Amino acid sequence: MRRGGLLLVALAATACKGDKPAEPKTVPLSSAPEARGLLDAGSKAPPPPPVADEPDAGVGGEPELPPGKEWRAVPGLGVDVAVAPEVVMRTGRGESVLADDTSELHIKRGAAGLTLSSLKDRLEKEGGGKLGVIVDRAEGQEFRLEYVLKDKKSGAPIFGLAMRRAIDGKLIDCASRGFDTGSTRMAFDACRVMRATPP
Repeated sequence: MRRGGLLLVALAATACKGDKPAEPKTVPLSSAPEARGLLDAGSKAPPPPPVADEPDAGVGGEPELPPGKEWRAVPGLGVDVAVAPEVVMRTGRGESVLADDTSELHIKRGAAGLTLSSLKDRLEKEGGGKLGVIVDRAEGQEFRLEYVLKDKKSGAPIFGLAMRRAIDGKLIDCASRGFDTGSTRMAFDACRVMRATPP
């Protein structure tokens, strides 16, 4: 009787196993659906396509304010960014953070010793694997890096933006990171439309 009962319990457990949803599998960054089509960060990667969404310069070389945006002064940096009215700003630890419902943009003074290659090295150490590069462009002191790296704990792809602007002789660094590509959109829009704060 006891042996028959154990057999029934084992059969019931096997039957229930099929009813449970499958656990998500951790996959390498190169195989993740969110990271399909990304360029390798190595030297064999072809140059990125030209960026067509840069702002048009207005009178005097200042970017035009996009519809639905307003100029917001970033404290202590002498620059304004173009953001939606609902974006809130807070300061802390040498940077300003602009946030909407889904994204955060971190803005601070650019560190003179930071280069694009040293930034990539640091990001690879932070992540759980090789850096996937979506956009990699540099011109003079300015650069723009859009990337994806693997979260060390969950293995999920994390998308990020690191961008440096030279505004009125000042180096300004912008950064944003999140679990979807939309997390960098507000950050990119704000950082690319930037001006020196009027006197």
